[in-house]
Amino acid sequence: MAEKMSLLATCQYLRRLSEPLLYSHLDPDGNWKSCRRVQVLKTLGERHGLLPHIRFFRGHLIPTSIRRPSKPEEEVKTGDFKTRRLLEGEWFAISAPLLSQAVNIRDLEITDRIDWQANSRWELFKSAISNMKLRSLALGSTSKEPLDFTPILRGQPELTRLELTYPTAHFEGLENSDVQKLKVFRGTWQQAATIVPGRPVRRLDLGCGDTDECHCPDEHIFQKLLQSSETVREFKVRAHTVSYRSPADPKLSGAIQLIIRYLPNIVDFAIVEGGEISAQTLLEEIPKLSMISSLMILDSWLIFTDPSAGIPSFGSDHLDIDTWEKLSERLKELCPSLGDVGYTPRRMIRRCGMFELKIVSSSWRFI
Repeated sequence: MAEKMSLLATCQYLRRLSEPLLYSHLDPDGNWKSCRRVQVLKTLGERHGLLPHIRFFRGHLIPTSIRRPSKPEEEVKTGDFKTRRLLEGEWFAISAPLLSQAVNIRDLEITDRIDWQANSRWELFKSAISNMKLRSLALGSTSKEPLDFTPILRGQPELTRLELTYPTAHFEGLENSDVQKLKVFRGTWQQAATIVPGRPVRRLDLGCGDTDECHCPDEHIFQKLLQSSETVREFKVRAHTVSYRSPADPKLSGAIQLIIRYLPNIVDFAIVEGGEISAQTLLEEIPKLSMISSLMILDSWLIFTDPSAGIPSFGSDHLDIDTWEKLSERLKELCPSLGDVGYTPRRMIRRCGMFELKIVSSSWRFI
């Protein structure tokens, strides 16, 4: 983007012609340096005519929490949490009104985790997107307070994708006629049980969420997922929250079994941040997905032996399977439709009951 900006600065005609295209797709996320995010916000603040050209926005609403809007070139040398929160509030007061003028945004993904409960930010955000006709919305929060998304969803009849990393978000009073085009949902199991029934959801990305209270799936939740008006084809399951403290979490295996029992038509299946996963469970359950074409196991540990007994965890038919390569080959034999398999080990291992950081190995992918 920097090269394009330099080119535009040399030719006014080219600038008038190309600038709307340049600003139609903005992604000032965490991969950008904060000074670049600040510069984009400053440009939009000075030239409001660019705002209606934005169609896609993926990035930070708060460009930095270590610089003041009045002196963005100076970094605030403080680790004080309260000061950082004050700076975030100052930036949000600038960015929210600009967002409200970007009425042609169709895909909106806010990548910074914002405390929406602070200083009426949620009301400002609802007002900002009320005139947008979104196709996709992705949002997260650091707040643990419940927040009602229903008013936002009722105003977005064209929404097809909703991704929430906000476990306490809820949809109280959501009616069957709301968001009737929703096809993709990411959130918690409880949220999915509310929003999936009666809507054409085909892709799910679910977990318990980053909370201290467990909301693991049960048969009641899966009965709700079955009420999607279309067949669920893609499923990504995220580990139970306590897997970070205790990798050997049997609830993940239970969730996998429920997914396969209730949603047997899955084509693409992924397990993310899975803690310890028994290779035996995969050999027993994955072949039940008769249509599966892709299996991804990401940021997880594969267990080929019973750690407590020090013996293989397989039956006699699988005693020779002790590596990912052998496991993937066996899965392909058992699943004729399976063509794309991948495994990325977690970067943490246990030693003497404690956790320590260590790169286990690189990722593998077989096609």
